[in-house]
Amino acid sequence: MVFSSPIFLFWFLPLVLFCYYLVDRKYRNGVLLFFSLLFYGWGEGEMLTLMLVSTLLNYVFGIQIQNATVASRSKWILFLGVSANLSLLLYYKYANFFVDNYNFAASHLGIETVTWEKVILPLGISFYTFHGISYIIDVYRKHTSAQRDPFKLALYISFFPQLIAGPIIRYKDVQDQIDDRRIDIPLFASGIKRFVIGLAKKILIANIVGRIPEMVFKMPESELNAYWSWLGVIAVAVQLYFDFSGYSDMAIGLARMFGFRFLENFNYPYISQSMKEFWTRWHISLSNWFRDYVYYPLGGNKKGKFRMHLNLWTIFLLNGIWHGANWSFVIFGIYHGSLLTFERIGFDRVLNFIPRVFRSIYVFIVFALGDVLFSIEDIHHAYAYYCSLFDFSAPDPFHRIHLYLTSEWYFTLILGLILSIPSAEFLFSQIQNIKRKQLLETCIILLLFVLSVSELANTSYNPFIYFRF
Repeated sequence: MVFSSPIFLFWFLPLVLFCYYLVDRKYRNGVLLFFSLLFYGWGEGEMLTLMLVSTLLNYVFGIQIQNATVASRSKWILFLGVSANLSLLLYYKYANFFVDNYNFAASHLGIETVTWEKVILPLGISFYTFHGISYIIDVYRKHTSAQRDPFKLALYISFFPQLIAGPIIRYKDVQDQIDDRRIDIPLFASGIKRFVIGLAKKILIANIVGRIPEMVFKMPESELNAYWSWLGVIAVAVQLYFDFSGYSDMAIGLARMFGFRFLENFNYPYISQSMKEFWTRWHISLSNWFRDYVYYPLGGNKKGKFRMHLNLWTIFLLNGIWHGANWSFVIFGIYHGSLLTFERIGFDRVLNFIPRVFRSIYVFIVFALGDVLFSIEDIHHAYAYYCSLFDFSAPDPFHRIHLYLTSEWYFTLILGLILSIPSAEFLFSQIQNIKRKQLLETCIILLLFVLSVSELANTSYNPFIYFRF
């Protein structure tokens, strides 16, 4: 079940809201936990037990870490807890990758291969595993107390707005909200607004623009040329941003409807002036997670330049691997680690002499080029695609493009590029100076919802890229 599906919009969400506000406050956590488990079990019934086992393990490890009277004992418990979480993640997400690569090497070396039944990847395992790891580490660091109520910890892990695709929420940031939330009409209204904006970003921009890379990336290598390939690169960057930031907006909006306040996950990354700044604006919760739980423990930038660059490469390699069990994601991590190293060894000083708009164009292009690896996981095809970016030999490429692309796709792509910078915020800020601004804003939100639902009714194309992560 996805947030942008009719069954969620018109059945699941209204039912949850009705039950949540119908019952007494002391039962509301129970209502949210029940519906969160139902939400996950709807599409992942056989994997629900795995998530519950993961939650139970972290509950036990958290209490044992806090109860440990000797520092060395708590450190060993933490080690076991992190190892248990990573073991589940490694098996369910990466076992197929390891076995496939072993069999590939074994077949070329004349070694006996392994017979293997493919492991099914559980939805959201990367996210709820990172939730669990951050929880027990924060208990160890005494940034938060261990939760004694297993149902409250289960709600933190399984809360449906952030369960499948984040953002990654720290337990310490929502601990008080789990214990005590009050009905707040302005917060609820802002949640509806934020949810609808996210829905519109997903349905009206990401889904429509996504048809372009869907078509271009599947083209035979012999038909690719620079015009097609650059169009695909630009389109996939727009699609990925509106797809994931739209989902994050919906998650933040849903949380507000139930009294929770989640931190922001995107902050107009395409206006960044460097790739270093970009990663403080894109998927902020993941970047902060790797910073606090990997980069800083490795020493950060406090142990010399060589260690700093090594630590950067490490976190971006892990970032790439976190996104998927494929060599394309490994290359993605190495690519971004190299970009940050390149900037830190001197290119950042060159960027300072370039006008701001061209710095943002640089960020957009280098990130968009890396996005190809998200859509083309076959390394050989990806290599051919990158080569085609410099093939300008097609005699009449635009004629064929116009045969395939509709004016709606062109318009939406341009609109997406405009809205990926704070242009919409500027327009909404102008509403503040208009009489009856609240009525106008409500009409805009209602119009976006109607257009989104209409688009949903007219098409079955409704992918979500980050579900596979």
